Amino acid sequence: MRIVVNDIAASRGGAMTVLKQFYHHIRRVDTENEWIFLLGDHYLEETDNIRVIVRQDVKSSWLKKIWFDCFAGRRFIDELKPDVVVSLQNIITFGVKAPQIVYVHQSIPFQNTKRFSFFKKRERVTAFYQHIIGGFIKASVKRADIVIVQTAWMKEAVVQKTHVSSGKIITAFPDVSIPPHDERAPFEKNRFFYPTNNEIYKNIDTIIQACTLLNEQGHTDFEVTLTLPHGTIHHRNIACIGSVPYDNMAHYYTSSTLLFPSYIETVGLPLLEAASLSGLILSADCAFAREVLGDYENVRFFDPFSPKELALLMKEVLSGNLYSKDCTVYEHTSDWDRVYRCILQKSI
Repeated sequence: MRIVVNDIAASRGGAMTVLKQFYHHIRRVDTENEWIFLLGDHYLEETDNIRVIVRQDVKSSWLKKIWFDCFAGRRFIDELKPDVVVSLQNIITFGVKAPQIVYVHQSIPFQNTKRFSFFKKRERVTAFYQHIIGGFIKASVKRADIVIVQTAWMKEAVVQKTHVSSGKIITAFPDVSIPPHDERAPFEKNRFFYPTNNEIYKNIDTIIQACTLLNEQGHTDFEVTLTLPHGTIHHRNIACIGSVPYDNMAHYYTSSTLLFPSYIETVGLPLLEAASLSGLILSADCAFAREVLGDYENVRFFDPFSPKELALLMKEVLSGNLYSKDCTVYEHTSDWDRVYRCILQKSI
């Protein structure tokens, strides 16, 4: 059996995590079927049954990417004579003759929390994903033979937005690894941590405003560490330290309180990473967070658009009334084997 996996769009972040998790699972469990990965660069190692084709020309711009997915890609992929085509990049290759499976991990077009505007400079990129790319994703969901999503809330949202049958959608949770650590770092009540980028929905403004409210109430002895480039934010209580090596993440999760005001995520991996170490979490009260954290004991939820609510919870931490307690480690089981079986059977 020959399976073509299209993930030309992947280059960093969650998309690259999905690609590498899927690839490593295939390497572990399958030495018989032929796998062809279409990528934007040489990210994966070839094996006896895994071949990599790099299409940097397609990756060079969104216009070329859309052209490939909608028009040019069908001939290129059909010439490979696949038995099934798997897209890990939210959008199928329209017109391909073989059965298609699409893995949808972009939640922006399916959330109802915020409608982004092209008329606001800070929102234009996200509006493009919500309204333009979102249109291609929804069309892909309708045309694909099988749709794979990561969470139950996402499955429900996809059904609501596209009106496809829930019977052709499977839920498959990704791998969640525990950051390496020798021992648990001592918890410091005046330290907070948010691993993030500068996307508008990461909602850093709520943290800034909460810190200002705390200052106005006389609370100045605390620090919020963000993984943004140095100098991104100028606030007496906020430190931007750049990216943190994964091997150091456990220290921050156990010694600090995780702040997570993001209101658009499919899973929200920092929530699970912190919970896997029994860390204290202050999280946006959103469907994804409620689902992935379940009945986890060391979490408190707040309205992501209320700096006042976040400030109140941070004050509880600073006063010592809210702290990291020893609790049952929260775990999720990976569903990559379910995805693999689905691909081979070409049915749910």
